[in-house]
Amino acid sequence: MAGILLESGVVLVPLACAALYVIVMSNVLLTVFGLAAVVGAGAVYRLRYHYSSGARTDLIATSKHSNDRGRKQTKEADILDRENEDFREIVQDAQEHCDGDSETIQSSGALLSEATTSDSAKYDMEKHGGALSYDHRCFYIDGRATWVLATDFDYWRLPIALSAESENAKLAAGIADAARDTWKRALLQLKTLGFNAVRIRFHWGFHSPSKGKYNFTGSRDVGSLLALCEELNILVIACVGPFIGSDVQGGGYPFWLIQRDHIRLRHLWRSAIKLWDNRFAAAEAEWFDKIISILTKHEIVTKNAHGRGCVVVVQLENHLGTHGVLGLPLALHDETRFLARMARERTLRVPLVTNNLNWPGDFSTLAARVWIQIERKLRAYHIIKEPFRADIPGFTVHNIVSTPVDRDAMAQITQIETAPMVALELYGTDVKQNGSFSDQIEFALSQGLSAFSLSGFFKRSCPGNVDSPLRTVCAGDDYAAVAEDGMLSPDARTARLVLYAARALEQQLAASDLVGSRPWILRANRPSVRGVSIDSLSLNAVQVRRQWEHANVGMQSYSSASKNKSANVDDNDQLGIVTYIDGREMPADGERELAFLFSLADVPVLGKGCSFALTGTLGPRRRGIFAANILVGEQASEDPLALTASSKEIYARVALDKDSEAWVCAEEGVQSGQLFFLGKCQVSGHAEVEVVDVEHAKGHKFSFVIPKPGPGVFKVTSDSGVSVTVALLSQVALDTLAVGYGAHSRVDAKNQKNVSSTGLASAVAWGADGLTWSGVNSIDCALSSASAGKHIVAISQQQPQLESGALQPIEDSDTNVDEAYSKHAVVWQFVAGGSDTSTTIESVTDFERRTTSFDSLPWKLLPTMADLETMDEINVMSWQRDLGTFAYQASDLGFNASNVVYRCQVRLKPKHVMSGKILLQLNMRHRCTLWVNGINMSGHQTFYERARKAGLISGYIESWRNPGASAGADRWGGTATFDVTGAMRLSNAEDEEGALNEVIIIVESFGVGTQADGGNDARTPRGLISAYWHGFNFVGEDHDDSEIHDHEHDKRTEQMRAKWEICSVDVTKLSNSFNSSGFPDEATQAGWVAAVEHPLAHQQWSTRVQLNVDAGVQWLRWRLPAAPDGFASEPVFLRVIGRATVYIWANDVLLSKHHPSNTESLVLLRGGTRGLHALDSQVKVMMYGWAEDSSDSTAIPVELSLVNGDIELSNE
Repeated sequence: MAGILLESGVVLVPLACAALYVIVMSNVLLTVFGLAAVVGAGAVYRLRYHYSSGARTDLIATSKHSNDRGRKQTKEADILDRENEDFREIVQDAQEHCDGDSETIQSSGALLSEATTSDSAKYDMEKHGGALSYDHRCFYIDGRATWVLATDFDYWRLPIALSAESENAKLAAGIADAARDTWKRALLQLKTLGFNAVRIRFHWGFHSPSKGKYNFTGSRDVGSLLALCEELNILVIACVGPFIGSDVQGGGYPFWLIQRDHIRLRHLWRSAIKLWDNRFAAAEAEWFDKIISILTKHEIVTKNAHGRGCVVVVQLENHLGTHGVLGLPLALHDETRFLARMARERTLRVPLVTNNLNWPGDFSTLAARVWIQIERKLRAYHIIKEPFRADIPGFTVHNIVSTPVDRDAMAQITQIETAPMVALELYGTDVKQNGSFSDQIEFALSQGLSAFSLSGFFKRSCPGNVDSPLRTVCAGDDYAAVAEDGMLSPDARTARLVLYAARALEQQLAASDLVGSRPWILRANRPSVRGVSIDSLSLNAVQVRRQWEHANVGMQSYSSASKNKSANVDDNDQLGIVTYIDGREMPADGERELAFLFSLADVPVLGKGCSFALTGTLGPRRRGIFAANILVGEQASEDPLALTASSKEIYARVALDKDSEAWVCAEEGVQSGQLFFLGKCQVSGHAEVEVVDVEHAKGHKFSFVIPKPGPGVFKVTSDSGVSVTVALLSQVALDTLAVGYGAHSRVDAKNQKNVSSTGLASAVAWGADGLTWSGVNSIDCALSSASAGKHIVAISQQQPQLESGALQPIEDSDTNVDEAYSKHAVVWQFVAGGSDTSTTIESVTDFERRTTSFDSLPWKLLPTMADLETMDEINVMSWQRDLGTFAYQASDLGFNASNVVYRCQVRLKPKHVMSGKILLQLNMRHRCTLWVNGINMSGHQTFYERARKAGLISGYIESWRNPGASAGADRWGGTATFDVTGAMRLSNAEDEEGALNEVIIIVESFGVGTQADGGNDARTPRGLISAYWHGFNFVGEDHDDSEIHDHEHDKRTEQMRAKWEICSVDVTKLSNSFNSSGFPDEATQAGWVAAVEHPLAHQQWSTRVQLNVDAGVQWLRWRLPAAPDGFASEPVFLRVIGRATVYIWANDVLLSKHHPSNTESLVLLRGGTRGLHALDSQVKVMMYGWAEDSSDSTAIPVELSLVNGDIELSNE
């Protein structure tokens, strides 16, 4: 609060003085100058912090004891002196978690021996370019143009527990096996969806539960995770933080660091004002020592057992360059410089990337442009030094459809013209807002992004207490395309096809420019398309990207294996052209056929400037990606098969051998079009196809291939023997299409590129959901009741290897073979096993319940300000504000789990009551539940979650006005007063001790937040902040009133008589700091008794629990029956309905929370691609609620039921 007043005073006080003077003098001109002076003074004041140099040569040196802790230690000493031994335990706990006196900051040696510049920390492309290079178009891996198409993979969000088989084995080995199995299932699914990369945010707090302790084993073995990515040929964008995002508690910082309030997190002194902190820099260095030593073994420039590593780039920090009011930058000048230096000194070699900018806010707004010009002027006069720039400036885009990226504007702002465009956070929005994930992918690629990571594409699970207040009840992913169990939404299926189509044309698209940005080619070795236009569509609806003329040379310039070939590359070789069409402007009623007009090089043009024309439609998604100038067999034949142009979308290209491919397209009823091949071709197969041979100018022959409606397979063969097998699929088949990709780059014994070095797929399959390719030619199917008995068709050079018994081969002679795809040498058919009967769970075993005994909890005395000072030392005006404030916050004691329990015991006699009401006033964060003598008094909540669709300004005003907000600074408020008169007990006149009154308060925290702009800090109050009694006092009692001298104010002495206690779980003593509800008895095996089920009218097991709100915290547990053979991946959900707080565990893993609402919660207990896989599952549920939410003030109905099978997402 003091910081907020100070910051406000810097501007408001001068402004008020100037306004007063203006009013007196009535000088309009002075008004202008006064306002300008105030704004200028504020800007200079802010710039002073922004440009203060932090990374000096004496930055990290041994320091003396911190002076910042003096006041805290004096307070603790006073507690011990005044209360003797009563508070010693809690003071020692606070010292253990918060004390900084024993901390020394060690020198980091050569790290700071010399100044770091952008050039000294630059990626050495001359040395490592053979493995990885880049230009403004794309990345080149082993000389091959490559897109980095990623989605976020938060390994610390995946629930992992020991399976029944591994409980008897060594614990560490069992957890490692379970972790690898969980990671592999999730990675295989995203790879099968078309992604070739993941963005992994390495969570500092997940690996470091307490100071000086780091865990990189079992479920935290990120080295094993990176090795698995290499095994599966998945690239990695490594985000090492330390700040990784505002969606996780504390931004990813460990709790032990958050608790040390003498350390300035992110160098933040006050909100939006930073001062360099040596201690924080030393803590960052400690984290970098650990994580970078692992990453260096898996860099893509490093050769290892899997060929090459997987880490392509390393992201430093996240949103460090956020701009504040008037466009002022909030980061210190040397923060990124310091992190880059630490990375390079620890021998990290791959390019460094930042995510400091938001498109378009930090590029196109007036404030951003003004400050850019100001900074340039200041540098020109050497007032500030040159900023540090990482190798690649990444950025965040919230909707690239409505805000297209401008490469020129980005290069002007970043002053880096040689780096590819990288969107490290690309968000999708509601489909109704025209911003679905499929839209984001297609528009990102058409605008020239070479790398991106889709945030929220997979619904992020919320195990334990990982989430920050920004994602309180997992509401942040309501637009996710893939559910927790792996079920795909319609948008996910569309996005998959877009990714497949893009990867099929990667070589033509990755190293490409928009036409018009470079001259058209005039000559070519063979007839090739040189111009494309679409009749009757506007120019904005058509974007044509053309492969760079010298792409072959450029791609191989750093590849030692290809240097001898590069000299033979003809600049006039056939260049790929890809056309993006956005048909949203077309009428929605019916598909309109489009005319594709093509002009050929060295061929005379006809009407409308075209050499020939094709017709086609756009298909259900009303967009399209169409290719021209595609060569097949160019590595093996001097006369390859050339696809001159196509109005048919190609969703996948499978390399069968050196002179043949297989393509997947939609049948005519889904998306119509034609294929235009160079030369006379022969067509064979079951599909009905019309072939028209034509001869063009200069004797060139072409073949029009025109498919007819219906699915099937046909083969196009050139005179030289090069062939393409084309599969035409229905919409149902396309919705289940699964493409398998091999390694990024390998060379066989004859030094010829194998199938995956060209970027093409190795196999495809369709017919059922759950298909995955785990290797170049290994297929598997996750059995479920939905996939059982389904017909599976695959295309590959050899019969696919079956990973399990889920699929059974079908011979062409079988009666149930699909005739449309039979009798083709490269087409294979299977049937999925299992039963199509849903594996319902009609009953559970060992259904038990218990109630928390508050008396048996490990209570500790919690001092208030009234315990620290005598009445003489307290200013009368501060009594009501300070006396009831607690000396320690919950986080000071390591109580960072969700719930903290407080108890106050007071003995009252009739003479103590001074008014008709007894009131208890509480201030806490975020939600409290109150019991007085066993009677539930409901509670209150101090939290405002800014609505996603609320107006920007109004949303922030509300969030700043409300205490405990999910966005913005925490306000000093949130007090509620409870009338507890009816629940309090008074003794009779003869009772000398007085009647005992017990108050129990459970405070649930929605997490601690740290946002990039400093407006939401991890050290805002959590738990019970203060408690005040009103309506009684103890004047006249002989045990304490000797300290009272001011009897005019003795009515406030109740604060000195009420002793408070606290209990919860110290998360720094847990192996997983995020896997606790905060109740100390959550793992107890005592007190459980058999319970009676109350079934509902459901097909599967269900029960209705009448939650007695006066009984306190109640627990249920039961065992799920084992999944049937082959159905371990069948998802099982727990549906929770009721206005109660409910926590759910499975096999001791805290899976999720249900907060009181009229909306049901679905919690994945096991199965799916991201759920627990265990034969035997024990489910545990904890519940409590408010009296006001019950129908009769005593009981709240809570419905619990099991749901089997896939649950479709609507994305609407």
